Amino acid sequence: MGLGIENLLYFYKIDFFYKLISAVTDYPLGQNVYKKHKLKGIQLEIQKKISGGKTPAVLAGIITVTAFSGCSMLGNQTTNALGTYDFTQMDLVQLNKPSEGQDVAVIETNLGTITAVLYAEFAPKTVANFKKRAEEGFYDGKPFFALQKGIYAITGASNDEGTEGVTDDGKFIENECSVNLWPFKGALLGYSSQQGYSDSRFFFTGALEITEENKKELRGYTDQETSAQVIPDELITAFEKRGSVPGFAGTYTVFGQVINGFDTLDKILWSASDKNTMKPLEEIKIVKVTLDSYKDGKFTIEEPTSDKYLTAEEIAELQNESNGLCCMDSNWK
Repeated sequence: MGLGIENLLYFYKIDFFYKLISAVTDYPLGQNVYKKHKLKGIQLEIQKKISGGKTPAVLAGIITVTAFSGCSMLGNQTTNALGTYDFTQMDLVQLNKPSEGQDVAVIETNLGTITAVLYAEFAPKTVANFKKRAEEGFYDGKPFFALQKGIYAITGASNDEGTEGVTDDGKFIENECSVNLWPFKGALLGYSSQQGYSDSRFFFTGALEITEENKKELRGYTDQETSAQVIPDELITAFEKRGSVPGFAGTYTVFGQVINGFDTLDKILWSASDKNTMKPLEEIKIVKVTLDSYKDGKFTIEEPTSDKYLTAEEIAELQNESNGLCCMDSNWK
């Protein structure tokens, strides 16, 4: 189960407009209608949800191209919720102090302990499934079965190959994406082999470099009719300051956020893995997951480690290593 690196961040590709066009046409956004937008002289047919003109669905095209596609484990995702977001209602709750009584998961691994808060308010079914599996002891001893250096680490499968997961009724859980939750460093995202859905499997996110040039480009996208900036400054700043993998936005359910144990997270994310199977070369596993509730003074809140992210040069190196993987030549000539 190889990982296609070929279309990581559009930030690092000169021909990103071609990728933007492909990304837009490849991402159906549910009950949407077509609307034309012009970006720097390029006329694009994109899908936009009608919501008083407040929802800039072009963001789906801009950000989703930063995700993996092709033959990647986290690729071939053609569902995206970004077009349904109303950014006037956005509250970046991961940047806020946890609420008293908020669900907490203490995830002990063989490399150290990670503490995360869970967001049942925004992802009730995903959180409920995670909590049920934790209470059953399902996660105890589960290995991380796939890892891409600095970007993601996946665990929670019911078999060693990582191809199966668990829910109460055996059915996948439909994505519960929210404008309030984003794939910042240390976010917990639901995963399954069925795009648009999750099960007991989940992954931690790392961070990719976002340069001043990247930020300028992101701010340069405006709505053709209103000339308003499409991507809020607050979100762009958070991508940079907190660290993020923006391409996972709207494609996977964000249901938790690490608040403590970023050193352990870095140990996991920066471990070596097989280039073909993405399986860690040395065993990394969950020892035990314990559920708790947040209370002031009980848990220490840490800031994400800011010196651990995949640089533009490292991404280019990965792209070179993946040269020849499926979809690379056909999609991104």
